[in-house]
Amino acid sequence: MQDLNSLYKVMDSGDVKRYHTVATLGEQTNATHCWGVAVIALYLYPDINRNLLLNTLLHDVGEIDTGDIPATVKWANPELKHKLDAIEDKLMQELGIDYKITAKEKKILKQADMFELLFFCLKQRKLGNRHVGRIFGNGVEKLSDGNLNSRGEKLLANLVTLYGEI
Repeated sequence: MQDLNSLYKVMDSGDVKRYHTVATLGEQTNATHCWGVAVIALYLYPDINRNLLLNTLLHDVGEIDTGDIPATVKWANPELKHKLDAIEDKLMQELGIDYKITAKEKKILKQADMFELLFFCLKQRKLGNRHVGRIFGNGVEKLSDGNLNSRGEKLLANLVTLYGEI
C-alpha cells in the first residue's frame, strides 16, 4: 500500500457487505470472506507463495467502489463483468495492491473463493436458512470442473455430504 490514505481505504473495504440480494442470517463482510479464502487456500496448497496469499487476503478490495455484485449477474453479463473488473483493478493499482500471480495461481484463488462460498452456505443452512441452496449448487458446479487437487476433491465431497445431511 502506498500511503496512509491507501491503508484506510483498504481497511474500509473489509466492511463491504456480501450476499445483499439473498436473505441471510446475519451478514458476511469482505473481511470475513477474504480471511476464509486465505485459510482455505493454505489448506488446499500448503506451500502457497506470498503473492498468492496476499491476493487471497486482498482480492476484493476493489469492491469498496463497486460493491459486491452477485457472481450470477457477472456470469450473465460479460460486458458488465469486464467493466467492473477494470474499475476494481484500477483502484487496486492506485492503492498499490498489485501482487502478480500466474494463471495457475489465479485458478487456485478462484477455487478457494468458491470453497469459501460453500462454507458460508453450509453455515447458513445449519442455521436454518433455506435460501442458499441455489448459491451452494452454483459453487459446486464451478468447482466440479476436474481441476481440483486431491485435497480439493476430498473437501468438495465432504462439503456436499455435510450440506445434504442438514
